[in-house]
Amino acid sequence: MNKELKKIAEITLNLLSKKSWNILSLKEVKQKSKVKLFDILINNKQELLNNINAYFDYCLSLQIKNLEDSNHKDIIFEILMMRFDILQNNRKAVLSVFNSFKHKPQELILLLPQLLDSIISIIGHAKISNRGFIGQIKIKGIFIIYISTFLVWMKDESSSLEKTMKVLDTYLNQ
Repeated sequence: MNKELKKIAEITLNLLSKKSWNILSLKEVKQKSKVKLFDILINNKQELLNNINAYFDYCLSLQIKNLEDSNHKDIIFEILMMRFDILQNNRKAVLSVFNSFKHKPQELILLLPQLLDSIISIIGHAKISNRGFIGQIKIKGIFIIYISTFLVWMKDESSSLEKTMKVLDTYLNQ
């Protein structure tokens, strides 16, 4: 992720921690970020949303470098919990975006391809094959586990994310 896109994502998340996604404007993000190539990099709010997801993937890729080798289930658990920790650090912003989807679900549908790409990347980091029919089932299964766990994370207000960890572990065991 280049430094301009990283800065745009960080500014966007900062703004979203204070206001709703519905009232956030591209103009405001552009002014606050002071990125000269903003109009070339980001053309609409959907691209802004995709950039936030890419930023989360970038942050996750930096943390994964320190991951110890283990069995696939434990590695997937660790990686997904790292991602939830990143979301937790941006909790107000993430919830602001997600709550806006209740009123505009089409925006969530447009984010799904990027979320699937994130899951494919996570599977790759865990060194799990995603080839063929079985690989596609693994991708979809982990995607469903991630979304289901996300819904629990939204309500988990503990700093340790105990409920989130417990549910994720249960889903992965199943």
